Amino acid sequence: IGQLATVPPKQRTKKAIAHAVRIPQELPDLAFRGGFILEKIAGPLSSGHLGLLTTNVDDNPSVTFNYFQNPQDLQHCVQGMQIISKLIKSPEFTNFLYHNTTVEQLLNLTTTFPVNLIPKHTNDTSSLKQFCRDRVMTIWHYHGGCQVGRVVYQNYHVLGVYALRVIDGSPSNFSAGTNPQATVMMLGRNMGVKILKERGQQNKRD
Repeated sequence: IGQLATVPPKQRTKKAIAHAVRIPQELPDLAFRGGFILEKIAGPLSSGHLGLLTTNVDDNPSVTFNYFQNPQDLQHCVQGMQIISKLIKSPEFTNFLYHNTTVEQLLNLTTTFPVNLIPKHTNDTSSLKQFCRDRVMTIWHYHGGCQVGRVVYQNYHVLGVYALRVIDGSPSNFSAGTNPQATVMMLGRNMGVKILKERGQQNKRD
């Protein structure tokens, strides 16, 4: 359900984890007899800020996501929710719904799930814009923290640092439309071969 997503890693004490586990137990039984349809805002126009607070690698950076800073992103979310609503109301979904359950009731049920720390509003189900603002989250595949030209060169070397590269999803400006594991593994394989080739050429010169 993602309840632990609301607990920062360094605050996941036994007490905090026990509380996170207890939350789903307090939800209606109906909440566990179904699934979620997730909407992805592909290629968002909004941008945030990521900066280091200290030089200690164990300290968290300062992160400002600025979700829906660009109104067009919010409009895309609303349009996506409207499509999902039509999909749920379609004949093909009839056998998967509880009888007499409205889309508004399903949205109300969704708002009870602790997926983020954003304060919720009472008009979530009457305003799709507010629903999008309150339920937004970056899910699973974080990227963009070490962008090419800002943190690393095109060969993934860290700017101003010798013999250090960043080979993961963080140099990517956009996440792939599917699970990025294959893309990152391919990048790692390609850069590994390139590094070995560069070392071989260096050894020949020496």
